[in-house]
Amino acid sequence: MNIYIKLFHISIQSLVVFSLNAQISLDNPSLEGTPADATIPSGWFAASKGTTPDILPGFWGVYNEANDGETYVGLIVRPDDSFESIGQRLKAKVEKNNCYKMSLNLAHSDTYTGYNDLLGLRIWIGSKKSKREQLIYDSGMIESDEWEIHKFEFQPIKNMQYIILEAYKKEGKKSYRGNILIDDISTIVSCDKA
Repeated sequence: MNIYIKLFHISIQSLVVFSLNAQISLDNPSLEGTPADATIPSGWFAASKGTTPDILPGFWGVYNEANDGETYVGLIVRPDDSFESIGQRLKAKVEKNNCYKMSLNLAHSDTYTGYNDLLGLRIWIGSKKSKREQLIYDSGMIESDEWEIHKFEFQPIKNMQYIILEAYKKEGKKSYRGNILIDDISTIVSCDKA
């Protein structure tokens, strides 16, 4: 009888581990914080030199309402071609060849005090902090000042545990001053989950 109880416990533990691996939540996915300029939201780190994201609304002339919660983040690209990116270490690794899906909301502000050009967002995964090993999403240029949900799927080429959100400008543009707004990042889930 004891062997059956042990097997049952092992089966339950395996299901819990699989369930945890199939769903990875991010720290502060809604990018909440006290509105401030040049401030990285809790749970995130600067993933490129010169990254000084803004927790909005209320600074730089940006007053769009949050899509989820009270705040969101604005990233910019500057005329010297420097760009902002934020990242975090995931609570579990995304595993090689498994299919995952996630979503986030993006918008653009026409009133970002001189940084009003359009930007896109690239999402990378990597095995080390700030390392961009695989591009998993490219939004293209975001034109709307209304929040738009962006859903995508990806398959890691190897096990990785870091995610980076990176602002980028249109190809070939000089002296660019752009912004992109980010909010409401979903949990990363297995593609076979409903």
